[in-house]
Amino acid sequence: MAKTTKDERAALEAIDEAADAVSRAKKLRRSLPKKQGRKLDDAIDEARDAADVTKKRIRRAPRDVARTAERAARRLERAVAKVVAAVEHKERLRADARAAAEAAEAAERAAALRAEEAKAARKAARRAEKDAARAERAAELASDALTVQLAARPVEPDAEAEGALAAMTVAQLRAKARSEGRSGYSRLAKAALIDLLS
Repeated sequence: MAKTTKDERAALEAIDEAADAVSRAKKLRRSLPKKQGRKLDDAIDEARDAADVTKKRIRRAPRDVARTAERAARRLERAVAKVVAAVEHKERLRADARAAAEAAEAAERAAALRAEEAKAARKAARRAEKDAARAERAAELASDALTVQLAARPVEPDAEAEGALAAMTVAQLRAKARSEGRSGYSRLAKAALIDLLS
């Protein structure tokens, strides 16, 4: 049994790392969308080829095998990182789009609610205007009815007031008419002044 050299051990470790990278990349590929997973195929094949080396080749050129395996493993890891970053970026964009759609939907609901409230307020205002107009008409009718009632009622002179006026002199009657703000009293006789003041 031949001893393995330091370079051969390094080549074997590089081959194991490449094989582990292929295994991890295959597992990841199953969880990715097909389009993104296909981007890893070339790097997986290259790393698999670099890990699939005969013992004879390892003994003949261990440094070349190690370099090739390490390079293939690094390329595969970079490809995996790039694909994962792209998938995460797309997922963030989708999440942002969903959040924006939900915000837009909430804004639409709020706008519809405000429009509904405004419509209800306009309807209530129209109803209040109609009620006010009805009340105004009713007040006018009541006022007209009261005016008619008062006009139809005969005015009965107050007997006591008339007796007090009859006891006054013409000068006193004219002074009273002046204080009440009456006009055309200066030429009236006593009877006409009493009629005017009663």
